[in-house]
Amino acid sequence: MIALAIFIAIAGFAFAAFVVWPSARSQPRWLAPSLTAGVVVLAGSVYLAGGQPGQPGSPYAEQARDRLAANPSTLDADAREERWRDLIRQDPANAEAWAQLGRGLARRERELEAINAFQRSLRLELSAQTLSDLGQTFINLNEGDVTEEAVAAFEEARRLDQDLPEPGFFLGLAAFQDGRVDAAETIWLDLIARLDERSPYRIIIAQQAFQLLSQPQVDAAAVASAAQDENFDPVARIEGMVSRLQARVESGEAGFADRLRLIRVYGLMQREDEARETLLETRRAFLGNEGAMVILDILMAALTIEEDSAE
Repeated sequence: MIALAIFIAIAGFAFAAFVVWPSARSQPRWLAPSLTAGVVVLAGSVYLAGGQPGQPGSPYAEQARDRLAANPSTLDADAREERWRDLIRQDPANAEAWAQLGRGLARRERELEAINAFQRSLRLELSAQTLSDLGQTFINLNEGDVTEEAVAAFEEARRLDQDLPEPGFFLGLAAFQDGRVDAAETIWLDLIARLDERSPYRIIIAQQAFQLLSQPQVDAAAVASAAQDENFDPVARIEGMVSRLQARVESGEAGFADRLRLIRVYGLMQREDEARETLLETRRAFLGNEGAMVILDILMAALTIEEDSAE
């Protein structure tokens, strides 16, 4: 490359001298453009022969070899990202490398780049896990909202792999955010029942399902309006909600989510005996529902721990 630079410098000097030299004015007008074209062609030929266009430079190639030879767990985030890019440069059709690059970018909150990487991977090879990762990245990009794009990704992931836990959870979350609490409950309880007892996802999803399903259904606008009244009594309002839930349970109209709400409110009000009695009654009512029993077992363990710590 040094020789090429020297050659171009000499050629450029010669051409400049030709243009400015007084005797050049007497030369044919076509001569200068012809010389220019000749210099360009000759320089390009020399570069193509020895420059290897499109190839990484020698120092970069050595760094790439070191990254590829290293244990990925020993690399920092930047080096791990570059390592996946090294693999993609070697083989642009490497779907797994694109997917791993997308996961790394998603972890670094570079969602748009991650989505592009996941989509490149999926064009090469359909994968339930990559579709699920794509859906979760759409959610992160939209600050927790399960968008239509995310739902489409999760539905396709679940079609490809019924046993993958994340798509089912987020499809339930989409239903919950849409106000279809019964649909969310059905999705989550079915998913929990199908997961292996040893899967950590079983407990994680059961805990998340309880936190969401047990949320009191409150009309925020109505509460805000009522709070403007000088006679507003938040304790009386909570008692009214509890009374309504109790009535639904006693009449047999209460669903699983209603019972979870009542248990949660009792706990917040430190009415542990009533919380425990409602929990035991709910266990009897849903004895044949494995997903429900996993959630109730967690609640039972939590109540026992609280009892022990109180003693």
